[in-house]
Parts: sequence; C-alpha cells; structure tokens
Amino acid sequence: MIAKDLEPQTHTDPLRRAGYEAERQMAHYLKRAFAEELDIIVLNNLRVERNGEIAQVDHLLLHRHGMIVVESKSVTAEISVNERGEWARHWKGQTRGVRSPVLQARLQGDLLHTLLKDHAEQLLGKFMLGKVQKGFGSMHVDVIVAISDSGVIRGGAHVPSEVLKADQVPDRVRELTRYYRKANSVFSLNFKDSGYEATTAELAGIAAFLRGRHVPAPGDAAPALPEAAQVTGPRSSAGPSRPERPSAAPVRTSQERQAQARPRPDVACRACASVNVTVQFGKYGYYLKCGDCGGNTPAKPVCGACGQPGKVSKRGLEFTATCAGGHTWAYWTNPA
Repeated sequence: MIAKDLEPQTHTDPLRRAGYEAERQMAHYLKRAFAEELDIIVLNNLRVERNGEIAQVDHLLLHRHGMIVVESKSVTAEISVNERGEWARHWKGQTRGVRSPVLQARLQGDLLHTLLKDHAEQLLGKFMLGKVQKGFGSMHVDVIVAISDSGVIRGGAHVPSEVLKADQVPDRVRELTRYYRKANSVFSLNFKDSGYEATTAELAGIAAFLRGRHVPAPGDAAPALPEAAQVTGPRSSAGPSRPERPSAAPVRTSQERQAQARPRPDVACRACASVNVTVQFGKYGYYLKCGDCGGNTPAKPVCGACGQPGKVSKRGLEFTATCAGGHTWAYWTNPA
C-alpha cells in the first residue's frame, strides 16, 4: 500500500535534480511491487521532527514486524567502499570521499524508532486480556541503500550487504519480511528476531501517524491531502463559517458514500484485515465489528493533519472524529 506518494519536484541544480530522479526511480519500483499489499506500507519523502531533530527519509516501508529505511543514491558513474568502510565517488577522473549512506540511514531509522516509542500507547493495543501495553522496543529497523540503475559499485567484499541496485530492493524487502514472519511464527525458536508484531490495523495507524507528522522542508510546498482525507481546521472564536450548499446534491450509492467516508487506511479488522466492518459502541467505547470473521477492533482514528488521536462521535449512521488540535473529519459510515 502506498500511504504517501513522492511529490513532483523541479530542481535547477544538477545534483539535486539527479537525486530526485533516483528517488523517483525507487518510488516507481516500490509502487509496482507493493501498491496492493496491506502488510507493507510505503511512505516516500518523509520528513518528521522530534525534539528539534529531523529525520529525512527517502522511502520508508512499514511491515508488521518492523520498518525498512531506504536511502536512494544517484550514481551516474562509480562509487567504491574500502576496507575501512570509507565511501568514495569517482567521476571524470576525480575521486571524492562521501559520507556513508548506510550510517546516515541508520540515524534516520533510530530517530523514527524513538518517535514511535514516544507514542506507543496511542498507536499499539494491549495483550494478555488487555492488561499489558504493547511497545516498539523489539521492533526491527533495517536499512537499504539503493544505488540508481546507471551506477556501478566497486569494492567487492567491502561493500556492505545493505547496498543494492534500485531494482533489487523489492526482492530484499520481501526476503526481510518473510524472515521476520517466520521468526514470529508459533513454532519458531528464533527468540532473537521475534517479539514485535503489529496487527494490520495498527500498521495502518502507524502509517497514518507518520504521514500526519510530515513537515515539508523549507521551500517545499506541503502536499495536499487526498479528498477523502481532508480535514477542517480548528474553529475560530467567531464561530464556523457557513458553507455554501449546492443547489442539487449528487445522489451517491452506499459504496460511494463509504469510500468518501473512509479518510484513513486504519479502518480495518486487526484479525483478518477486512474492511467489511461497522462501527459499534460497547463497554470500552467505539469499536469496529468485522462482518467477515466477527472480530472486534478498537476504533483508533488518527488525524491526518497533526497526527494526534481522534475521538469518535456519532450522528445517525455517520461517524466523525475530532482531535485535540481541533480538526474534524469523516471517520466512517455504517451501511443502512
């Protein structure tokens, strides 16, 4: 699933233009491989802040057992890595040392991991009869450095295993997710690589949270939210403005109304990932009742504007959510 597309960019500087082309190439490969997968969510060009520090991630892939940070590198000639792990770029007969993109990606991943741990209670549910809070402590954070198709990597055994050509990245992602899924299976004895496992609904909520925290770099235009994910800002003291009412509202089918009423991808059954759900109210508040497996999932809307959790309210068959920041958006509509 693609939760955040790569925004179109125009650069006059040749290096920045080449860098964007490498990101665009990688985004294309990721979209082709994972656009229809619910258990792998892709966010391109993600920039988030925590306590004044910034993580700028070219491509982030979230899966049920962790995250994968992909750093795109534009290489039009050759790069090399020596026995000390030092990187160099070779171009027009000149050699110039460059910062290790592997270490750079690890730093970005560490900051994202810490940010998620700050909000574990908001993003993850509980286990052991609802008494123990799940956490991100054992979440796996892997990194991949994607070299553009036209580049050449020299160094033989000194090249880190994290460095791949861009077209090889999807296969590596599948390899990692299969490995962690096997480690977390019931019959696995691999305790080192097991422990963290998010449900499909939690995974989608994490993606929505990070997308809501995205802060465009200075000079970049903020990407517009999809129509179904647009939210209204905090109400002013003067009261809400009266929207203009169209002379004749279009008649929508129940499927069309449902598609428009679903602003986030986190409305899904945590047991079977079905979106055939209805919002119900029970002892612990609003929850999603699955029409396929009968399972229950806590209703945890996340604001697409500020990343804060939303509180659900009901009006007939329609449910809205409002966050502490004052944003209100359509959350779900139960079938008539």
